[in-house]
Amino acid sequence: MNSFRNKLIKTKQQKIFLEILSLGHISSNYLEWVNDPILTEYLEIGAMKLTKNDLENYILNSPKEGRKNYAITTTESKNHIGNGSIYDINTKDNSYEIGWFIGDENFSGGLYAPMAIFQLHKIAFLELGLERCRGIVIKNNVKARISNKFIGYKDICDVKSYQHKTNKYFDAIKIELHKDDWLIRAKILSKKHPDFFQIN
Repeated sequence: MNSFRNKLIKTKQQKIFLEILSLGHISSNYLEWVNDPILTEYLEIGAMKLTKNDLENYILNSPKEGRKNYAITTTESKNHIGNGSIYDINTKDNSYEIGWFIGDENFSGGLYAPMAIFQLHKIAFLELGLERCRGIVIKNNVKARISNKFIGYKDICDVKSYQHKTNKYFDAIKIELHKDDWLIRAKILSKKHPDFFQIN
């Protein structure tokens, strides 16, 4: 937790907002992010080089598949720094999964990832009326695990996670975040970092 606070002071953290990902967000930077093997190491993309046409098809087809995609944008400089998604929504038990990445390396530290995760859950819990986020995080993905803990996820159990693009199984952790637990954590974060975490 202290590492976030230290980076916050050093990098003069900007606020972010999420907006619906559109064709207008496609850029050379976006294309570079999704073809960066380091950035996509823990994502299912990256098995083959993606083109502008691939991004266009992804953005246009996602709503048809029930996937809600968002551009992560800085409030002050209006930089598109990454993307987030709410997907695999199960209306029977009101659960869902999220995905996210910060592509712009100039914004890879500080509270950018936690803020993006926080705002995705804010949409899911408060706007969509969902109750539980489920997910799996690779044990070696330390940055994601730290961000998840910061937001309030709970580890459920160890699992093996299969990655299609590498055809390999990885040691992973099943995680969950319930709405009631998020609301408790959200109140704490809004008191500690009122400029960056707001429930309303």
